[in-house]
Amino acid sequence: MHITACKLLINGVVQGVGFRPTVYKVATALNLSGWVRNTSLGVEVVLNTTDSTHFIQELERVLPALASLDSVESSLIKLETMLSDFKILASVAGSVNDTVMPPDSYVCQDCLAEIFDPKSKYYLYPFTNCTNCGPRYTVIKGLPYDRNLTALADFPLCKSCNTEYRDPQNRRYHAQATACPKCGPSLELELAKVVEYIHAGKIVALKGVGGYILLADATNSATVRRLRERKGRAEKPFAVMALNTDSIQHNFAHVSPHEAGVLESPAAPIVILGRKRNAHMAAEVAPKLNTLGMMLPNSPLYYILFYHLLGAPIGTEWLQQNAALALIVTSANFSGGAIISDNDEARKQLTKIADYVVSADRDIVMKSDDSVISCVGQHNVILRRARGIAPKPFYFPYQLPQVLALGTHLKNTLTFTRDNKAFTSQYLGDMSSEHTIRYFKQVLAHYHKVFNFKSELVITDLHPDFYVRNFARELGLPQLQLQHHFAHLASVIANAESCGKKIANKVLGCILDGYGYGLDGSSWGGELIQFSSQDLGFELISQLTPLQIPGGDIAENEPWRIALALCVENNLVIPEHLLVHPQAEQVIELCKRQQFGTSTSLGRKFSAVAALLNIITESKYEAHTAMVMESIVHGPEVDFDYARLNLAGVPDFNLLIKQVYQIGIIEKNVQRAVNLFYGNLSVLIEKWILFHCSTRGISQVAISGGCWQSRYLLSALSDKFKLLGIELLIPYQLPFNDECISFGQAWYGAQALQKGILCV
Repeated sequence: MHITACKLLINGVVQGVGFRPTVYKVATALNLSGWVRNTSLGVEVVLNTTDSTHFIQELERVLPALASLDSVESSLIKLETMLSDFKILASVAGSVNDTVMPPDSYVCQDCLAEIFDPKSKYYLYPFTNCTNCGPRYTVIKGLPYDRNLTALADFPLCKSCNTEYRDPQNRRYHAQATACPKCGPSLELELAKVVEYIHAGKIVALKGVGGYILLADATNSATVRRLRERKGRAEKPFAVMALNTDSIQHNFAHVSPHEAGVLESPAAPIVILGRKRNAHMAAEVAPKLNTLGMMLPNSPLYYILFYHLLGAPIGTEWLQQNAALALIVTSANFSGGAIISDNDEARKQLTKIADYVVSADRDIVMKSDDSVISCVGQHNVILRRARGIAPKPFYFPYQLPQVLALGTHLKNTLTFTRDNKAFTSQYLGDMSSEHTIRYFKQVLAHYHKVFNFKSELVITDLHPDFYVRNFARELGLPQLQLQHHFAHLASVIANAESCGKKIANKVLGCILDGYGYGLDGSSWGGELIQFSSQDLGFELISQLTPLQIPGGDIAENEPWRIALALCVENNLVIPEHLLVHPQAEQVIELCKRQQFGTSTSLGRKFSAVAALLNIITESKYEAHTAMVMESIVHGPEVDFDYARLNLAGVPDFNLLIKQVYQIGIIEKNVQRAVNLFYGNLSVLIEKWILFHCSTRGISQVAISGGCWQSRYLLSALSDKFKLLGIELLIPYQLPFNDECISFGQAWYGAQALQKGILCV
């Protein structure tokens, strides 16, 4: 006798988030028999019914906090035996994994209550978690998500934890990372002692969820200066952690309701906030900036630190109270290197930075930095996509071949495509560091192991000297190179498609950044590119006027050089502050003889203006000049006499520069000069885009590149384009910067294979 049953294959974030217990509860509440189990293709549910509609509706209504459904495939099957009850079966592995690794999440309120309950076995235990919160991506060794495939495999559950683990009514039912002080991981030093060190002005390297982090008192100027000196981080801002949103609002930074929502989201990212004038914080935390990168505690470990910092308060009311405490929480590494996660490496390397190194005996399978977000109006601009966000995949309404994209040199990421998904890694770093290269290879190996990818094509940046291009040759796969700014544009179009937006036949891309290797070998960074959806064609239609870049890459760190070139080009009297540099006269003479290479980069123009106005003449970190200039802006000012296009429809920057010089150097009003530069820059870019949209009949514009991270530039165009009937496409779930490159590369390569434009 055969019994007809309904079989569901469910995909999305459905493993490691309490999904199977929820399925169990819904099925038993509806008096349905059958089973649920994890498989390598998703979560399989079998029900003794031929219509699963009501079940799916109820399931969607009561989904766990961290779960999301991306697809539900339903079919009828025949069973040989009657189903008498509902069971949760053991997981089934397969040769191909098509499930989704969930990202790490903040600590839930239930776990917090237990952590600060003296009667709970989880009292002050820094590794407390459940199916609704805690580490996921950083502990997963393989799929399906079972304890034996996590970093907790070496920690057998005690009797009490095992009872909770096997109880379908308990929120720790099949919580693979669950543990308690009796059976779980431990720190080598009590957090109360760590707090004593922090109070004493010491720097502590502590093993966190995604890697070692450096802790210091953000209100202690001497400590912050010492951290900068040891870490080799002269002025780049540090991230700061406060107890709660109210504490940030009262003591450190302005927080809008929208920003509060981002701070308190499960990803618990660093959020760039407007700094309060009387912020109770050392000036050395973010020198010369009017913003602070603030975050909230994202794991039990941090909450317990605040508990001890506040003198061990009773109860849990203190968690919501205002506290004028701030901790620097920054990746434990030397500037330019990848975050450290290995205990032995930490002991060897971090003693040069930290006064104390505190390890833990739980391995970090996949290390990850904190994500960073800036809120521009209602746009959440991702500046770094890492912990709490990665490795969520991007979904497409069509199938994609298997392509591996290796990204670019700065802000590297990796992307794989398969079926209807693209998997983009967390932020890896700059490939000039051997530590980042090891990290890159580790992530690549992890993805291959977990998902068993079989790539048909590897795609990289066009630059002939980038590490990723040389590495691609070692893989023995067919290769393709995509120009840097074409990949930027492709990433925005792909992201829009994955969000359900319809892409027009022609899209105008405006790519503004610091550097990209051009088709002609020159330096690009200010381009309008037309993309054709039908044939995947890219056409360069306009570029910003090139500017000499004395010293090439050296000028990125010494923008005084570009300022000199700007003065020479515009026949301006050289300001005294630029002539003090020993090589100034030589650079001036060579500029007059046109001896240097040029760049269309808007990023280099930002640097030139900052040096011209003596704001920053020597840059200490990427985007240093732009960030400090944005801190000076107080109401962008527009003077349309200096916001003109030339006859070719290209912004006349020289006209604007001469007026900036007049106001900033001659009249010595740097504030107004910066206001004018930002106001007119926005108008120039707007006019440039609209001119070419009009001449080519384009109504859809995609923007990408690091310069678009400017909150003034983005907000000005975002508001204006709506009124003009132009649909603006931005990276909705990706950074504007080079982290998006691998995603654009992978999507383009997969599309090209699918359309038959490439044959491998």
